[in-house]
Amino acid sequence: MQPTRSPDAIPPTGEIRAIQLDHAAIMTTQLEAAVDFYTRLIGLHLRVIEEDPIRKGRRRALLTDAHGRDVLELIEMPELSHPTIPGRGGLHHLGFRVPLADWHALRARLDAAGYPYQEVHQRLFVRDADGLVLEIEPLR
Repeated sequence: MQPTRSPDAIPPTGEIRAIQLDHAAIMTTQLEAAVDFYTRLIGLHLRVIEEDPIRKGRRRALLTDAHGRDVLELIEMPELSHPTIPGRGGLHHLGFRVPLADWHALRARLDAAGYPYQEVHQRLFVRDADGLVLEIEPLR
């Protein structure tokens, strides 16, 4: 049985109550670094790192929101680090919306970690371990 708490309570550090993204798959050259970034700094939760059932010989990580819904699949593709491969696929950026208190907590975690980001019009723009841009704005 999980403990209950008021819907207005501020979540523990790192937990995001209402991230709005159905599912995205990101190719990464550094699976562990990507998992660390999305869990420790962004606040998603690691469900599993496993052999990829579709792409044999590769690993993948499945990350969930605070409600246990899969929102992000990280696919290990070390060959993308090769200098002859231009770019990292068609994904331009990921956009997340989080409650205002969580947005402030995320900014504080990035500051505490010394992780670079830009704030533009109350949106945080931060790059993951492979350089993918995340746009994170507070729910209004």
